[in-house]
Amino acid sequence: MASSTVPPVLRDRLMTEFRRFICDNIGFVPFEHQADWWVTTDGYALTDTLAEKDDDRPSIEVCLPNGVKEERLLVPRPQGRAKVVAELGAYKSGKSAGAGLWGAAFAAVPNALVYLVGNEYDMTTPEFDYILEALCSERGLNQKYKSLQNRPKDGRLWLEMENGARFEARSWERSESLKGKEVDAYIYCEAYQLPGIECFTSIAQNLRVRQGYAVFPTTPDRPWVQVFHDNGHGHKDFPEWVCKCAVPAMVNPYSFDQAAMDRDKHLLTREKFSIAYYGKLGDFVGRVYNYQRGERSFTPVSHPRLWHNPEKEPAKANFKLPHDWQVEIGADTGTYCAAVVIGISPNGTAYILDELVNYSYVANTPELDPSASILSWANALTRMAAMWKTRPMAWVDSNSQFKQECLHHGVHLMANKRGREVRTEAARQYFQHEKIVLAPWLKVLPYELENAVWPDQTTASGKYERLKVNDHALDCIEHVLSRHPRASRPKPPSPVAMPGSVQWMGNPIKRKKKRAPADTHLGGQ
Repeated sequence: MASSTVPPVLRDRLMTEFRRFICDNIGFVPFEHQADWWVTTDGYALTDTLAEKDDDRPSIEVCLPNGVKEERLLVPRPQGRAKVVAELGAYKSGKSAGAGLWGAAFAAVPNALVYLVGNEYDMTTPEFDYILEALCSERGLNQKYKSLQNRPKDGRLWLEMENGARFEARSWERSESLKGKEVDAYIYCEAYQLPGIECFTSIAQNLRVRQGYAVFPTTPDRPWVQVFHDNGHGHKDFPEWVCKCAVPAMVNPYSFDQAAMDRDKHLLTREKFSIAYYGKLGDFVGRVYNYQRGERSFTPVSHPRLWHNPEKEPAKANFKLPHDWQVEIGADTGTYCAAVVIGISPNGTAYILDELVNYSYVANTPELDPSASILSWANALTRMAAMWKTRPMAWVDSNSQFKQECLHHGVHLMANKRGREVRTEAARQYFQHEKIVLAPWLKVLPYELENAVWPDQTTASGKYERLKVNDHALDCIEHVLSRHPRASRPKPPSPVAMPGSVQWMGNPIKRKKKRAPADTHLGGQ
């Protein structure tokens, strides 16, 4: 791909004017929430003030939910053009149309490169179709193109204009192919399905040369998208970030269905309903654990006594394990094997010290280490246990596989017969009472904690258990914490018998409690 010959300043002007040209010629008037973030990329902010006739000040026409169109004034944005924009909205609120029409404006820029990034190629289809229709259809500008492929199932989805401007869909499953390019804009289609903010940070360097843009039109259906809310509302360290939050479904009268909303209010959980129809981020009531990656970490600053040298970086070699802690291991065995080491302090706080897994997450899917085996995992667990000064013994589910194989390799797996509902609730108590902290070097467990969610309804037996997906390391901590382990406090010294006193040298006889008679129907309790 040839490098763009258009300077970023000129490109931005071309993009702004051509977007207006597209809207005027195809008769498209953006909804208020679409225009709100559009103009931030032009260096403006949308106001509630109506523009008068013959007003020379910058303005944009917006469409209200009732179909009324009005011209709104714009004011310069003090931070200049926004370069990272997120729109967190309900389903069918017009996110894809807004992102597609915005991206189509790059067709005026010679040799521009716009990537549409989705978890799979199919996820990019709505935005790509809006770009294609606006530029090349008879309903749109009916422009000629140089090359077109519209086969998402085959992974072939691109449009190249005669001036070299190119729109191409990319799947995050092949994220390595995204690196090493000079890109004008990324459009992350339904970004919540992507693995996290690393989908941006890992390839953000591709935007530096051309001073490009990253746009995230998404439903706030994963906790990680809160990063846009936290940084996109005037954060002093993120002046180029903008977030348009809580866009409800009602703003799009062309797709909103009141009857469906009334029905789903009784069928969906509160959290799912709030996300689906109001686009609200909220506190993620549907999440099992109130946790986001980066939180609840113990560092040399927060816990200086736990480090050999608090001035150094937080690393395993620098950690100083207190002698009065109880160290437990939880494990999960099967195709995907995991183990987690937990240190319990005398006051009952759980310190998640280490993790051992034979898989990693790629595009929200666990990928098995091709060299993984029960032998290698068991040997690694033995070494990890020795490092944390405990025995290679781990609590597991009573149905866990490979108990005998692990025992043969020196690892003893002890069955935890508590049900998953009980285990989860016990672990939740540690988070609710702020009695759990995580080591900063953990990678897999924080992801699983953040993405653990409740189902939409109870099981057939009436249980309300979290969804059993991507939770192997999570199972490990639930096995341990459900047993409510306690570190043994140092015993006080025995009292010394004084001269002339009588000291009892044994225990009083205790009467054995009588067992309640067995129920003739249910048996012994």
